[in-house]
Amino acid sequence: MVPVVREIASDNYRDYVIRDGKFIGAFEEMYRRIEDPWHIGDATEIQYDIILALLAHYRICESGGEILDLGCGKGSFTARLRKFRPEARIRAVDISRTAIEKARSQYGSVDIDFSVMDIQTGLERFDCAFDLVILSQMVWYILPRFQEIADRIFTSVLRGGGFLMINQAFYKPEEQRYGKEIISTVDDLLGLVGKEPLAILESNRFTNHNAIILYHNR
Repeated sequence: MVPVVREIASDNYRDYVIRDGKFIGAFEEMYRRIEDPWHIGDATEIQYDIILALLAHYRICESGGEILDLGCGKGSFTARLRKFRPEARIRAVDISRTAIEKARSQYGSVDIDFSVMDIQTGLERFDCAFDLVILSQMVWYILPRFQEIADRIFTSVLRGGGFLMINQAFYKPEEQRYGKEIISTVDDLLGLVGKEPLAILESNRFTNHNAIILYHNR
């Protein structure tokens, strides 16, 4: 997934990522043009509260450990994670150089290692290094290689006993135009991962459906 720079005059993130049923992938231009493309603010939505609640319930990285946040954007949730797990070492990556520059500018003083990386090609640099990997709202953007990436996370990125947290929004069936031959439901995603989840929590199922799925790399 190579960053694409296009001339798109829009304040709607959809015009930069998936439009008219096709993947666009102009993440770099999106971050240059739109201050908060995902409307994430300080990452206080319920999905992020649920992630932290799961980490607390299973005591994941409670006393430290290594955390990798894949697709961190401008780092607002990563910064919340840093406060929640102050003893952990946290690396956060995103494909957009502009997003990473903004993350470093705003949160670089709170001991987070932000770096530019395309997760479709860059995961090979890690060698069973992490106790927790978070893949948040990334599935649609890596969809053709999602199964391969999930396999690599379990075999080459997570330590034995580590955890993978997937946080993903789903389209309503009548609204999805991209990728429905691969994934359109939570069950489809579970099937591609092919492992028994430790926990699944869903929110806003009949409106803006979101699922958080936790796996334990036993």
